[in-house]
Amino acid sequence: MRHNTRKIVYVAVIVIVLNVIMVAWAAAAGEILWYYPPTPQGDVGVRSPTILWTFSGLSSDQIKEINMTVDGRRVDAVFRDDLNSVYYKPQQGLVPGRRRVSIVVTLKSGVRVSSPSFSFNILSGALDEVPSAPAYEEVRDRINYYRTIAGLPGMTIEKSLNAAANSHALYVINNANSGHYESNKKHEYFTGEMPWDRTRYFGYMSPMVAENIHFVESHTGAVDDWIDSLYHRLPIINPMYTHMGYGYASKGTKHVNVLEVGSIRYNGLDSRMAVYPSDGQKGVPVTWSGLEQPDPFRLYPGVKGPGGYPVTLLVSGGRVERVELKSASITDGETKGVDFYSFDATNDPELPGSNAVALIPKSALKPRTTYRVSITLNITYANDEREEVKKEWRFTTGGGRLETYRPGEDILIYINGIKRNYKPAPYMKNYRVMVPIRGICEDLGAVVNWNNETYTVEIIREDNIVTFDIGGKKALVNNRSVEIDVPAELLKDTTYVPVRFVSELLGYNVAWDGVMRMVMIQVR
Repeated sequence: MRHNTRKIVYVAVIVIVLNVIMVAWAAAAGEILWYYPPTPQGDVGVRSPTILWTFSGLSSDQIKEINMTVDGRRVDAVFRDDLNSVYYKPQQGLVPGRRRVSIVVTLKSGVRVSSPSFSFNILSGALDEVPSAPAYEEVRDRINYYRTIAGLPGMTIEKSLNAAANSHALYVINNANSGHYESNKKHEYFTGEMPWDRTRYFGYMSPMVAENIHFVESHTGAVDDWIDSLYHRLPIINPMYTHMGYGYASKGTKHVNVLEVGSIRYNGLDSRMAVYPSDGQKGVPVTWSGLEQPDPFRLYPGVKGPGGYPVTLLVSGGRVERVELKSASITDGETKGVDFYSFDATNDPELPGSNAVALIPKSALKPRTTYRVSITLNITYANDEREEVKKEWRFTTGGGRLETYRPGEDILIYINGIKRNYKPAPYMKNYRVMVPIRGICEDLGAVVNWNNETYTVEIIREDNIVTFDIGGKKALVNNRSVEIDVPAELLKDTTYVPVRFVSELLGYNVAWDGVMRMVMIQVR
C-alpha cells in the first residue's frame, strides 16, 4: 500500500520527447517507404557508436545490396529485421574527429534509396566502451509492474541510457537550478545540453528518447509519483519505448532521480492505444498530489489541484502526427457523469508531440467505485489521412490509496544501486533492519574481527574503527562512545547488526523504502 503521507515535489520537471520526422520516398512500384534520419549525428563520447538508418515497412527480403561508407571506406553493414534498420557497429574504436557516412540501399526491384548526408563527431577523450553505471533493477521492476497493468511489454535496462541517466543525475546534484538542460559545458559531468544529446553521447542508437526527473529519496517512490501525474506518466505507458536507464545521486538532503527511456523505432499501427488507468484495473487511487511541473492546471486560471486521479489515452504509431480530443465522458453508473478538465494538443502545448489526451476529474473520485470512460479521438496521420476513433473502458477505485504489489516478506538491500543477497536473510527488529555483519561490512569495504572470548566485534574501514559487544547498547567509534538503538545479536552462529547503524558509521547514506521493504545504501 502506498503511504498517504508522502509528499510529492516536482521542481522544473518536464517530459521531453524528441519527435523524429519521417521522410517519404516514392518507390518505382508506387509504394511509399518511410524512414527516420540516420544516427548518430552530433557529438559522440564513445569510439564505437552504432550507425543506424531505420525504416518503416522494409524487410531484409526486399533488399539486394547495402553500401555503407565511413569516410569513403566501405564497411560491412547489414539489415536487421528486429530493428527495421540498416545496422553497423565498428569492431574497433574510430579515430576521434568528424566521421562522414553515406548509405545506399538497393532493393530487389532495382530501386535505390540514399540516406541524407550526415556525419558525427567522435570527441577527443571518447571512451572505448560505454561505462558501467549502477543498474537499479527495482526501478525497472516498478516500471514494468505498471506497464503490465497497462497491457504493455516490459522495458529492459540499456547500458547507454543507464550511463546517460547516471551522468545527468550527477550533473544536476552538483549544479543548482538545473533540470533537463545542461548549460555548464566545462563541468566534469557535462555530456550534452539536451536528453537526446546525452543519450547519443553514450552511443544510444536512436534519438527517440524521453526523460523524467524527480527529487525524492526513494527510487520506486519516484516511479510512483511519475505514474500518478499527467505528463510524466506518458513515457512509462508509451508502447514505443522499450529501453530504459535510471540514475540517482544524493548530496546531504538533496536527491535527484533521472529516468531515460528510448526506442529504436515506433510500434506498428495494429495495437496503438494505451490507457491508464487500464481497462479492468482495480485499486486505482481516487486522487493524486496535483504537484507537477509544468502544472497542468495552469491551463485553467484560478484552478488548483489535485482533483481526481488523471485518466490518460495515448496513441503510439510511426505515422501518427496529431491526436485531438473530440468528446469524452466519465461516469460511475449512478450520476450524470464526472466533471473533468481536458488536455490535448489543442489546448496544452506540452502534448502535441506525445499523441496523448488526458482527463483530470474536478473532484476526487469515490472509493471502491467502478468508472466507465468513453473517449472519441480525431487522429491525423503523416500522409494527411484522418480517422475518428472511439475507445471505452472501465476501472475501479480502491479505498483511497494505490493498491500495488509488495515483494513478499523479503527485505531487499541495494548498495550503490547493486542488489546484494545475504544468507542468512535480513530481518526486522523494533523497526530496524538487521543484517549479517560480515556480509554487509565486506560489501561496504570494511574488515570484521571477532573475539570469541569476549563476544566483541571490531569493524575497520580506512581510518574508522568501530567496536561493540553483542547485546551491548553502546559502541566505540574511534574511541568515542555512540549509542546503538537496537543492539547486535547472535543467532545461530551469525552476528546481526542494524544496517543503518553500521552503514552510516562507515560513511554511507541510508534510505528505507517501506512500500518495497528495501534498504538503499549510497556512498556519500
